[in-house]
Amino acid sequence: MNMKLWYAVEVEIARVGETAATTQLWAMNTTGLEVSEDAADFVTLRAYFDAAPDVETLRQNILNNLKLLNLTKLALRRIEASTIADQDWMSEWKKGWEPLLIGRRLVIAPSWKLDQVPQLTDAAGRIVIQIDPGMAFGTGTHETTRGCLELLEHFWPLETESASLLDVGTGTGILAIAAIKLHPGSRVTAFDVDPEAIEVARENAEINQVADDIEIEVNKLSCYADQEFDVVLANLTADVIIPLATDFPAAMKPQGILIVSGILREQGADVTTALTEQQFELIESKPDGEWVSMAFRLKN
Repeated sequence: MNMKLWYAVEVEIARVGETAATTQLWAMNTTGLEVSEDAADFVTLRAYFDAAPDVETLRQNILNNLKLLNLTKLALRRIEASTIADQDWMSEWKKGWEPLLIGRRLVIAPSWKLDQVPQLTDAAGRIVIQIDPGMAFGTGTHETTRGCLELLEHFWPLETESASLLDVGTGTGILAIAAIKLHPGSRVTAFDVDPEAIEVARENAEINQVADDIEIEVNKLSCYADQEFDVVLANLTADVIIPLATDFPAAMKPQGILIVSGILREQGADVTTALTEQQFELIESKPDGEWVSMAFRLKN
């Protein structure tokens, strides 16, 4: 009987170039991604595949992305491929994924660690969100998702019963799920341009028993003009957020809150400039490693 093999690719890359690699690994249909820190300036990404990936194409695509970020090819230290026997894959994949406490009220946990949550120090009374890594961005472990969740927790406890929130580019749906669990009864809408991401978000909403409480749809930001959301979330990248800057105000109430993330620290000023030109005022900045998450208030 033939034993199924899984394929792994390790990418060692400068922290400032991490996005250049992760976007390409997901584009090549990785089934899951782990990140470990080797040193202050480098990280190792380990991606799993159910078919042998084209490593040379991956290398070239990462180098192309580094160039777009004005980074040299020296930012990519190595790429190595390996195979993993079927009976070892699941234990390898699950190893290292632990429940993660975020802010004061949230804990993110994979399904196989839910029973450990009650044993965690400071976990009592927290809202549990179950997200299994492996389907898309947004498991809560990355600095950008974590920063977005912390800002959401800070700015989303609105008093009004009719509070509304829009999650732009929802991915796994983790932000929308957190929003409805933090503020039950509110209106939460999540959209993505990628139909596969929407399927993942709907599945996660079902798992977390909030599928009937969130509008999840394939759409684009311009379709939400004049809907006046209290809070808008955009955990994307700087090169996506900046072109959307002119569309955000039309979807928001005056004095509404815009939370953006997925931004490298050196790109923070460019994002801030683009948003302040659209009458947004920076009210909080939360750096985490090489990344920064920011909250803005719409002044008009």
